[in-house]
Amino acid sequence: MKRPPVTNLSAEGIESTLNCKFVQLTKLTAIAAVIIIIFGISSVSCNKSGDKDRAPKFVIELYRTKDYEEGISYLFDPKGNPPLIVNFWFPSCPPCIAEMPEINSIYRKHKDRLDVVGIQLIGLDSLEDGQKFVTENDINYAVGPDIKGEIAVDYGVSVFPTTFFIDARGDIFKTWQGSISQQQMDEVLNHMISVEEK
Repeated sequence: MKRPPVTNLSAEGIESTLNCKFVQLTKLTAIAAVIIIIFGISSVSCNKSGDKDRAPKFVIELYRTKDYEEGISYLFDPKGNPPLIVNFWFPSCPPCIAEMPEINSIYRKHKDRLDVVGIQLIGLDSLEDGQKFVTENDINYAVGPDIKGEIAVDYGVSVFPTTFFIDARGDIFKTWQGSISQQQMDEVLNHMISVEEK
């Protein structure tokens, strides 16, 4: 009967091997989670709306975009603001980056009567990745990072991209999970504005 080879490993060697395997497992778990999130939503847009909830207040420090200076703090307070589109995204999410030109077009078309804010998930992508993406793609609207992930938690974001339409009263009018087109955003905005005018 053959015996397995015996290796004399020190405690440090065993700890190093275990740490290496843990890091590999952690990276694989993170990659698997992102793949599930992205591919779970990339083919189907889920449009859901329910009871109106008050949109949570937030503050983010902005990247430089065509219309905003780097380092400016953007404060959203539900009281007394124009209607707002809040889009949760990150640069390595294909459906997120596919819809950003559409969101940019909506912003340019309606910027006199609404605000648009892109909030980047930090984790798989860095602050530098976010800034590079908005610069290279000539994004006009306000974009900044959710450094600690607190804003995404406050808004209950579980898939990316997710877009919130917030009316002038500060209530969440509609939540859209998955990719959204310019036409779909226009339809939601027109409906939201018509409801507000009643």
